[in-house]
Amino acid sequence: MLATETEKGGHAVNTHVEDLIAYPRRYFDRPDEVLVEPMLTLDEKRRILESWKLDAQRLAESTAENMSGGEKSNLREVAKVLVQLKTMEELPVAHQPKTSSGAVPGMAVGALVGAGAGLLLVAITIPSLVVVVQASVIGLVIGGIGGAMHKKKR
Repeated sequence: MLATETEKGGHAVNTHVEDLIAYPRRYFDRPDEVLVEPMLTLDEKRRILESWKLDAQRLAESTAENMSGGEKSNLREVAKVLVQLKTMEELPVAHQPKTSSGAVPGMAVGALVGAGAGLLLVAITIPSLVVVVQASVIGLVIGGIGGAMHKKKR
């Protein structure tokens, strides 16, 4: 999460994206916090983590040459979070169609027509609830198919 004023000693923290990219350790305690920051785009997160990785690489090189101030490099952690971000970028995004398929309204109309036909058959022939139910189901199926086909023609 982005650091607040009180977390960073009481002085105002500039959360501008360029500052986050230039100085990620000022605003984030751990690299995985960048992933869950809702105010950042995937591209901004990648840029912040790439900057953090570059800083960690420099620190690791300095440590190897006995030139660091004793700070621990978190290069592995940053690299691991970058891999996680890469998988997030590659995930497909599902989109809900804005229009219905037409099958549901067709099924509703078909069921009503089927029920009406069933009632008509019952009135003409032998009274039976089974006939009404069967006609409703048949109307439901035919109406759904008809509604879906009608929608495709548009």
